[in-house]
Amino acid sequence: MTTSTSSILRQETLRRAAALLSCMGLLVSLTACSTPWSRDTADDAQTSGTRIAPSMSALFDQYLAKDTLSQFERDVLQRAKKTGKISAEDYETAHDKQAACMAENGWQEQTRKLSNGLYQTTGVTPVPSTDAEVNKYMEASNTCSEGTSKIIESLYQLQQGNPGLLADPYETAVECLKKSSLVDDSYTGRKLENALNGDGASKGLPFDASSDAAQSCFTGAGLAVNIG
Repeated sequence: MTTSTSSILRQETLRRAAALLSCMGLLVSLTACSTPWSRDTADDAQTSGTRIAPSMSALFDQYLAKDTLSQFERDVLQRAKKTGKISAEDYETAHDKQAACMAENGWQEQTRKLSNGLYQTTGVTPVPSTDAEVNKYMEASNTCSEGTSKIIESLYQLQQGNPGLLADPYETAVECLKKSSLVDDSYTGRKLENALNGDGASKGLPFDASSDAAQSCFTGAGLAVNIG
């Protein structure tokens, strides 16, 4: 079973929303927001290790089949199809296009670049203080991402943070945490999910969740984790 491209397309906007709410302090304590594919396939993913797609190449083909791509997106994906991956340069260009558009609409986003090459939103100026302002920010983010970053950044995130293309974001994060020696082999996606959701099944985390290594794993898995 694989996840539809329409689900993946919603990822980048929702990730930015979670990051914005986090920086505004609207995600309290230790919490996580997951990406759409985890909700679309959650039950299957927990039992069968559902994958988003057979390969990155298959994802490139799915998007290249769309007639709604901008020329920029099509050029990037055609290069990715030839080389097997989206280049860091194309990811940077997509990110810069998004940032420039947001600035034109009155929003200055602050970001930091993690060790896996992914950008993480850390704040925005001005900070929205009402629901209406949050909605205005989200509308601008969605509009600015169309034809520029929505597809490219989402696929690059998968490429960098989820090479196994696992549908379950918690399993994805744990695979990365194990590679970074932050957890041992007995640690599972369900343990991480319980800890982040604070249901009492797991008390705290056995690593510094605010470290670059941990945040790289979270962002690569499509989880926006706020430490507060």
